[in-house]
Amino acid sequence: MSDSASRPATTTTTSLMPTLAVCAVVLGVAAGAIGHLTRGFELWTFEDLRRDQVSRGELRAVPTSLVNADGASMKAFGTAPRGGSTPRPAVYVVDFIYTNCVSVCQTLGAEFYRVQEALRREGRGDVRLLSVSIDPVRDTVPALRAYAALHRADGQRWTISAPTQIEALQKLTGALGVIAIPDGLGGYVHNGAIHVIDSSGVVLGIHEYDEWETALRQARGRWPSPLPLPQAGEGERPSEAQVARGGGDSQ
Repeated sequence: MSDSASRPATTTTTSLMPTLAVCAVVLGVAAGAIGHLTRGFELWTFEDLRRDQVSRGELRAVPTSLVNADGASMKAFGTAPRGGSTPRPAVYVVDFIYTNCVSVCQTLGAEFYRVQEALRREGRGDVRLLSVSIDPVRDTVPALRAYAALHRADGQRWTISAPTQIEALQKLTGALGVIAIPDGLGGYVHNGAIHVIDSSGVVLGIHEYDEWETALRQARGRWPSPLPLPQAGEGERPSEAQVARGGGDSQ
């Protein structure tokens, strides 16, 4: 083969070298970034990353202004209650809801009622249940009050609330990695789960919706209760048939 025949191939290869070098650098940087974000390629889902942050003590709720079902203003995480008349809880058990949800949020309400009753029997004031709306525009005080009444929330142990401003909600959900996406049907798809958060805002644990017993045990921490956890069905609202037969609550 003549020199003139081999020259174009050599020239083409030479001209591609800078491009290949840049591609190699970009791929290297991308691989490094992915490796860092996935903790050495071990964590691949967003929830995995959130829970890894919890294990490292890196996930923290920001102080948030809320309005509760009574219309009163309050601040959660890192700030003592206004006026100091209410003891500051040591731990919050937190879920994210919207009141017109007909599925998971209602199930969470029933589970939180059972946790509330367990805390009531123990007479504990260091653990507070906190439900935070992800739809503060529609979840006005009357809507919060209706949700609280439906699930028999005791305001001394369980606060039904909404952020006072959209910006406050965005800061809180952004800090916790809670995602709420409109589903196009007037509701949301979200990854709230149940969070156990100390009063300073440090997230101690994230639990699935049906793991309320585990969340309660963690919230009780080193002060385990001698009382058993409420069993399935305990404390649930009686049906109309039960009430007619006299089988409802005797309290």
